[in-house]
Order: sequence, then structure tokens, then C-alpha cells
Amino acid sequence: MSLIDLIASFIKIAVLIGFCLGVGGALTWNDRRMSSMIQDRVGPNRARFVLPAWAAQAMFAGPAILVGGLVAAWGIIWRTVPATAFANARANERVVITFELAVLFAWVGLAMLTAWSVRRGASNPLEEFLAKTVKDPRKVFYAGLIAHIVVFVGPFVARGSDLSKQLKPQLVVAGPVVLAVVLAVFGIYSALKVPKEGFKLRLIGLLHTMADGIKMIWKEDFVPKNGDKLLHSVAPMIALFPPLVVLAVIPFGDVLCFATDPSGKLLLSQVLPAVARNGVCSEGAIPMQVANLDVGILFIFAMAGTGVLGAAVGGWASDNKYSLLGGLRAAGQMVSYEVTLGLTLVGLFMIYGTLRPEDMVRWQGDNAWGIFVQPVAFFLFFIAAVAETKRIPFDLPEGESEIVGYFTEYSSMKFGMFFFSEYIEVVTSSAIMVTLFFGGWNLPFLHRDGITIQLGDTMFFQYQMSQLMVVIISVLAFFTKVLGFAWLQVVIRWTLPRFRYDQLMKLCWRGILPLSLVNILVTGVVILVLQNTSLTVQNALDAAGDLTQMVLAAAMLVGAVAAVRWLLAPVHKERTVLSTSAEMVAKIGRTVTKPMQA
Repeated sequence: MSLIDLIASFIKIAVLIGFCLGVGGALTWNDRRMSSMIQDRVGPNRARFVLPAWAAQAMFAGPAILVGGLVAAWGIIWRTVPATAFANARANERVVITFELAVLFAWVGLAMLTAWSVRRGASNPLEEFLAKTVKDPRKVFYAGLIAHIVVFVGPFVARGSDLSKQLKPQLVVAGPVVLAVVLAVFGIYSALKVPKEGFKLRLIGLLHTMADGIKMIWKEDFVPKNGDKLLHSVAPMIALFPPLVVLAVIPFGDVLCFATDPSGKLLLSQVLPAVARNGVCSEGAIPMQVANLDVGILFIFAMAGTGVLGAAVGGWASDNKYSLLGGLRAAGQMVSYEVTLGLTLVGLFMIYGTLRPEDMVRWQGDNAWGIFVQPVAFFLFFIAAVAETKRIPFDLPEGESEIVGYFTEYSSMKFGMFFFSEYIEVVTSSAIMVTLFFGGWNLPFLHRDGITIQLGDTMFFQYQMSQLMVVIISVLAFFTKVLGFAWLQVVIRWTLPRFRYDQLMKLCWRGILPLSLVNILVTGVVILVLQNTSLTVQNALDAAGDLTQMVLAAAMLVGAVAAVRWLLAPVHKERTVLSTSAEMVAKIGRTVTKPMQA
């Protein structure tokens, strides 16, 4: 391994660990906030401290002005467009991206300002106009959506015209400058809205979560008198490390290709401008993956299986019979569902024909996402993964309100490691599901050479993009999908009741396991049938794969619009009657009681 590969590996490890810790902290905050709301107590959503006005103004305006200045300087310095085909394509890409970002920040800022003006009153003519004329922040979003479409389609409509050639040098500079102005204006405007008495900083409740983490470090580290001190200390590490190590083989982006000198040494200053749609660069490649193993999936199951030891050893080393029973209960649950986890994926292995996660992702990009070719396997795997991470409704090993868990005798950061490993497991299981079933870093119609909308042999749209931009989008797409699955598991936590232990084991051995075996049989039969079909059927399957891409693209667009519409919907507070008796009392306006009898 060269020095460059070593440095790249450290950077990728830092990105993955930072993402896990960040998402784990956010999940912790969410659980604490939901608990406090359900129990009607002061929780993390109310924790805050007051920043001085000058500090708050610098916090809002400083980064916006700095980033805006850098963007403007970049646009002015690199304003020349060389007379080459690829440089022309890069100029088009730069114009589209900068104006799209400017439109995005503009409508987001105006929508938030509209909501503020409607709810809290206007303080200047602009806010008064927004409150009286616009009224609904969703109107700003619709206008922004139209602007996004115009900015994206405009360059293709005017491509090749004389007007396009004349305006391109100006637009190449105007895009970054407009983006910089939008950032600076909203940063300064936000700073001017800070009241003189200071700004109440809450960080959406994350301050409470950070305080909990700091508090755990300084708590007393209690070890039972007759417990095994070594194993008592090692058990939390065994529970925390496997889900982190598993992420080493998860590809979170496409390969980034650099130029090489005649000796084969990487030239980090020269990213290849474009790459072919099919294949991977053989030299100068830096994969967005820490460890590129031929048996990646087997490595995942091998490392994830060691997590069972953390619960079992933790219960045994505590010198507590109830903790030992909790550890055995956790080990039994995790071993059982590990069996089903492996069997649910056998059908995928048969279709993908590989154990390398990155090759599985590329297969999905060229054909169809795994959810379409193995829908039954996905639902079985999802259920088993939730049970494996010991999340509600499968949190029997940690159900403190009814039974004694395996970490009863743990305190301080040892308990914190057990506690936090659960949230890391949520991130890891989400990353595995995204990689195997939801295309990994792929987005519909986004390929290594750009955007290509095609159904069968019919080409509808093609847009060439630089390799660096494609890789950046792919990395963002992967992490966004992981966040979505982590959020889904949090929603399940607050939706379903807890199983009994006999129900939990029966679901595994009598439900998921037989269904996974049937899925393997059906998958094998279907593969044998398809291998003997005609070329017409194969072409039909390829067209069906392209059709799934269109369905996904439409679903993502509709989902994004619906999510933004829901977030920007005006808030209407209504009093809710929680029982029929209260409703009856509200109708008659008073309570009716019989006189006391002697």
C-alpha cells in the first residue's frame, strides 16, 4: 500500500466514523425527545443557552459571507472557457449547478421567511409583503420548483444557438456570483433578525444529547465486587467495534479515477475529466470503500456475528444471575436471526453472481434495484435486521421496564458504549440494506458518464457530466438513503409494541426461516427458466429494468415535493379531545353529578 492509499484510507475511515457518530447522536436525540414528549417532561427540545447578539450575528453572517466570497472568487478566477468539447460541457455543467444552487437557497430562505412573517408578524416591508401577498410558504416552493426546471432545461433548449455562444462566457461568471450574492444576502438578513438581548441557541435539542455524553464520561465506573474485571471492561468494546468494522466493506460511492504518470504514480491534482459508462479505471483508481474484499458479504456476517459475544460476555462478567439470563436471551435472539439474515440474501447472491458489495451495486445500476428483483427477501431481511439490532419491537434483551437486561451492572462510558452500539448498528444495517436492495450510491438514470434517460433502445435525454461531480452526487445519494432507513427504524420504534420472547423466536424459526428457504427455491427456478428464454424475453427484461428506473425517478420527485409541502404546511393548533367522556362534557359545558346519598 502506497502513502497515498494509506492517507485515502484514513480519510474514508474518518468520514464513515464521523457519519456514524453524527447519525447516532441524532438518533439518541430523537429517542430522548420523543420520550420526553410522551412522558410530558422537560426534555432535550427545551435545552438552550443564550448567545450574545454579536456572537449570534457572526454565526449567521460569517460563514455565509465567507462561502459566498470563495464561490465568487472561484467564478471570477476560472472564467475562461477553453475551446474544447469537454471544456464546453464543463462550462454548461458549472452554469447549471451554480444557478440551481442559487435557486435552491433562494426559495428555501424565502419560504422560511414567509413562515416566520405569517406566524410572528412582519417587521419590515419585505416581510409584510410576504405575509399579506404570499401567505403560504408552499407557493414559494412551487415557484422555486418551476425555476429549477427552467434552469435545468434552458441550456439544452438553447444549445448550439448564437445567443447561447454569446452568453456562455457571461453566465459562467454570473452563476457563481449570483450564488454568492444569495448566500451573503440571507446570511446578513439572518444576522439582522437577531434580537438585541441575544439569541436562544438550541441546536434542535442536540445540546442535551452532548451533555448526556459528557456526563457519562465523568460518572463512576462501577464494577461488581466478584465480577470479572477484564471481561467486564472488554464486553462493551466487543459490542461497539463490530458494527463499525462492518462499514469497512460497504462502498459509499463510485470509484474516483485520477491520472497517472508513466511510472504509474497517482497525480492527485488531475482527476480524470470523464470516464466510460461501463468498466472501472484500472490505474489511478481510489474506491469509495475502505476495504475492497472479494468476500465482502461473508466478512460482514463474520464480523457482525462477533457482536453476540458482547452481550453474552457482558451478562456473564457482571456476577449477576439476572444479567446472565439477559445475556443468554440476547445471544439466543441474535444467533437465531443471524441465521435468517444469511438465508434471506442467498437469492440475491444467485442473481448478482458475486459476493463483492461494489459489484452488487453496479449490477443494480445496470439492471434494476434489488428491491424489484427480490422484494420478499427485502422484507424478510428488514425484519431480521431490526431484530438483530435489538430495536423495538424486538428489544427483549434490553426491556428494562419488564425484565433485567444484560448491561444492568454497567455504568459510565461502559454503559454508554452498549447504549451507543445500538444506534451504530442501526446505521450499519441501513447501509447494508441500501447497498443490497436500493442501489447503493446509484440514482435513477445517473451513470458514470452523466445522465442518460433511456427505455430499451429509445434515447430520450442525455447529459454528459464530469466524473468528479458524478462521484460527489453518488456519495451524497448513498448517505441520504442511509439516513432515510435510519429514520424509518426510528419511526417503527415509536409505532409497534414489544413482542413476547416466545413470539420473537417463533417468528424467526417458524416464519422468516421457512419463507427464506421458499424464496431461495423460487429464485433458483426462475433463474433456470430465464436462462433458457429467447432473446426477445431478455430484451423485455432489460426494458423492464429501465422502466423501474423511471418509476423510481417519478417516486423520488413526488416524494420530495410531498415532503417539502408537508414541512411548509401552515401550522394549525387545535384542541384535541382525548376521550368520549371529555367530548360529552365539552358539549354540555359542565359535568353532571348526582347528589350524595345519605
